[in-house]
Amino acid sequence: MYCSPISMNFPSSVPLSIEKLLKFYRLVRLAKPTIECAMLDRALPPQDLPPQIVNILSGAVQASPDIVQSYWQLIKDDIWRGQDDLASNASTDEIELYNMYALPQETSFIPTNPCRTLTNPRTHKATLFTLRNGSLPVYTTSLYCRGPGCNRRYYHNNFVHDASNTRVYYGGVPQFVQVAQHFFMESALLEFFATAKVFGWVSAMNCARIYNTTLSRCDAHIRNNSKAYAGSGYTIFNDGTPGIPAWQTSFQLEDVHVMNGFFLYSVLLDKGERQSILTVNHKEGSQRERLMAVLDERNKRMEGIGQEKYTHACDLCFIVFEDLNGQKMKMQAAVCDGTTIGFPCCAVHDCKLPLINHRRRFCAIHQHKDQQCAVVGCDSPIEDGFRTCLVKEHRALETAYFQKGKALFQLRARLHRAGITVPADSASTEAPVGDDEEVILESCDGKSEGGNRRLQAYFGRRRAHNQQLIMRPCGIILSRATFYGSEAVSAVNKFAKATFPSPESTPEYFIFDNNCKLDAHQRNINDEHFKDTAKPVDVFHFRSKHKESDTHCQRYCNPAAFPEIIKDGKWRFNSSICEQTNEWLGGYQAILRDMEATRFSFYLDEMIKRRNRYMELELQRKGHCPWSIPIGTLFP
Repeated sequence: MYCSPISMNFPSSVPLSIEKLLKFYRLVRLAKPTIECAMLDRALPPQDLPPQIVNILSGAVQASPDIVQSYWQLIKDDIWRGQDDLASNASTDEIELYNMYALPQETSFIPTNPCRTLTNPRTHKATLFTLRNGSLPVYTTSLYCRGPGCNRRYYHNNFVHDASNTRVYYGGVPQFVQVAQHFFMESALLEFFATAKVFGWVSAMNCARIYNTTLSRCDAHIRNNSKAYAGSGYTIFNDGTPGIPAWQTSFQLEDVHVMNGFFLYSVLLDKGERQSILTVNHKEGSQRERLMAVLDERNKRMEGIGQEKYTHACDLCFIVFEDLNGQKMKMQAAVCDGTTIGFPCCAVHDCKLPLINHRRRFCAIHQHKDQQCAVVGCDSPIEDGFRTCLVKEHRALETAYFQKGKALFQLRARLHRAGITVPADSASTEAPVGDDEEVILESCDGKSEGGNRRLQAYFGRRRAHNQQLIMRPCGIILSRATFYGSEAVSAVNKFAKATFPSPESTPEYFIFDNNCKLDAHQRNINDEHFKDTAKPVDVFHFRSKHKESDTHCQRYCNPAAFPEIIKDGKWRFNSSICEQTNEWLGGYQAILRDMEATRFSFYLDEMIKRRNRYMELELQRKGHCPWSIPIGTLFP
């Protein structure tokens, strides 16, 4: 913009203020989407600004309506050609100033309108949570199209067809994601929260607390330390936004919005990466229920080979060497291990069916067991008001279980008087008694021919046994699976085959701390899927957990039998990578403890996907040359 053309085109009767003109230029860009809403043909700018926009800009620029219209005539072509990213280029002060005058006009920065023949607008107040500009009061407007074959209502992120009652999201990832009817979250903020979850195990509740304390207002650092900033010339406003009328929606972010935002944003990213469109049922009772089928579909796609870094290779996990004949050979290894983190599941051992609801103990098939004694192996009916039968020892377990707030030694004393004892490690220290712990007790009134009689009972919800990982020694996670009953070698074998379903995809080395039992199981059932895969046990477990008398282990799993994977007295591969990674995975135990199974699996898969991306960047930075194996090589 040059002064000479401005002077030539500006009306001589209107005083020219470069300062006000530049201010108008930046503010009118925020009004552009609102201007477009009233236009059928958007190819050219309107000749004059709508009265609503004139009133907003007149107040914001402190200029008369005539001068505002004159400013518009001067720069309208330039504004209409501009393709600026308004959110990233507009300052906080500009947004606040614009909204101060826009909100009384029942509009705000920024509406969305995907169709050009829309009528019947519906407008309501909402709150927009942004990363850099705090919590903003906004108006959101939906419009209806009565055009032939359309009959849809268009919302900020999606449209709904009258007949199908299907909510169809627009392609790509929106700048502002509607997480509830009256609440929007900026995608940049949702990305910040997702990253915090990966590296800091930050719960939705703590994300909300961090936001409300430090990001919801641009002067939060001053307000949080008002005593230190006293006398420094800073002005601390009272709660509320200056110049904004009373607002019906809260400016406080809640954990439910963070969680709903995380899942919706992650699904939209997934759909965008796959160039597909998100479609959900519009009339589901909640955002949680609305997304459940979509989350489940992604979970199934992630099983086995679904992680995007499945084809990863680098100098740490893909080693090329020459054999004795001078022929180039390759070595790839995979490491398997599990960690005890799980979601509430059916109390019947290894049952994979979902609970009737999240607070019940059984699935629909096994619900009748809720009327049976909670002691394992006892099918006697329960007594009214109890979860056990009339057997004295069984009732003693229940009494102990529900004595909340009592010290463990007090419980032991009472059980001693009942004629039974409790092992020292029978109660978990990681969860409060009374939730879903397995209670194990032994009789102390003499040994039977079979030894001490052990009683086991489940009074609360049972949890899936563990999460099992298969990963490369460089730290890239290939696959994750939930083991419901135990870390049985049969389950590990099934998981490994799902992760490496073709002969070409199987690794040269599969490292697992119970490989001797796994190899014996495969030989026993004549499973030759991994016949070309060596199964060494890492040195630590081989020395500490495997007997020298175990001939099968010594013959097939002794790491010393594989000299090619040892260099300078050390393993070429990091065989402990799974245990190290499980420390990271275990950090989510408190966050996911009460999460429903579908959301639980989606959450972990999303964390793994994001961590893999970071790990690959780190491998690149450290010179380990990551690359991707052509998928056709693994699955010809």
